[in-house]
Amino acid sequence: MPPIFDPLRFGMELGYTLIVVFLCIIIYFKTKEIYTLTKHKGIYYFRNTFLFFGAAYLFRLIFHAIRISNRWLDIYIPRGAMGPIMLLFTGFLSTMAILCLIYSTIWKKFSSKEFFISSLILAIIIAIAAALSPPIFLITQTCLLIIAIVLSCLLRTKTKFPRIFLLYFLLFVFWIISLILVVPSRAINFEIKLILEIISIAIFMFLYYKVSKWTR
Repeated sequence: MPPIFDPLRFGMELGYTLIVVFLCIIIYFKTKEIYTLTKHKGIYYFRNTFLFFGAAYLFRLIFHAIRISNRWLDIYIPRGAMGPIMLLFTGFLSTMAILCLIYSTIWKKFSSKEFFISSLILAIIIAIAAALSPPIFLITQTCLLIIAIVLSCLLRTKTKFPRIFLLYFLLFVFWIISLILVVPSRAINFEIKLILEIISIAIFMFLYYKVSKWTR
């Protein structure tokens, strides 16, 4: 039987996702000018991080809408199939986002071709593993984000460290909250979910503010 439609929860999910996707798009285009002027590869991959994050959130919303629409549309999708399919797509896109974030720090160490091929393979493996076992999704994403923060500490110059570290840390906190929100709605209290979404949006808006200040 299709899940019971809860308009309030769906409205929250819709509003939250649209805000995050909108902010991702704004940050992506906000950094376009500075990349055009400098052709800096680090900035290029930093921008792509938000492109992939935005796509991951958009796909998550699409699959959620499809799952809800099964109640009215004459389309049969096994109840247990939607979760793994969603994790397959969002796992791939979000992993590519984090790998772009990592490469924005270490781009001088490896060629972009090596990065693209290795990242594509790793993202596919993680996406398939996440679809088969959701806890793997949380573990791998957390580990990759920790690696991104550690590398930002080790490989950035002292003059750039405070700025870059803060951006990476904000992304880390934001995505950890996002991973918690992936848990089925019935497993999270409505009020807690709402608070986490508000905190998540506030973090992303502050992140946008810092990026805007950086690109002036």
